[in-house]
Amino acid sequence: MKKPPNFRAPDLPIPPEEFAAAYPGGFTIRDEANALTAFAFRNGPLENLHAGKASPLTNDPTLSRFTDAEMKELMINASTKLAELLTLRERDRSQYLRVLQHYGVMYCRTWNR
Repeated sequence: MKKPPNFRAPDLPIPPEEFAAAYPGGFTIRDEANALTAFAFRNGPLENLHAGKASPLTNDPTLSRFTDAEMKELMINASTKLAELLTLRERDRSQYLRVLQHYGVMYCRTWNR
């Protein structure tokens, strides 16, 4: 496996009022899971499959939506991205949390908590 990139924590912390609005009651395990999920799947092969026009064929549950090769690419990409974050968690837990909290504010604010 290739070496994961060095993540930099954001230069500026999330302002306290923005943090409180995004995470009432604090940053929970569910918030962490949401941010990990977004990190694993956003801006990767899934975005490419999602792009384009809708097709009436996707409404037919008897038809496959992804090829086996596409599914394999999705899972390998997600696993690689999760490994990068888990490596960061082992190396620097506070930086890991800052990265996830920023990612969560950017992409997960409307998700179920």
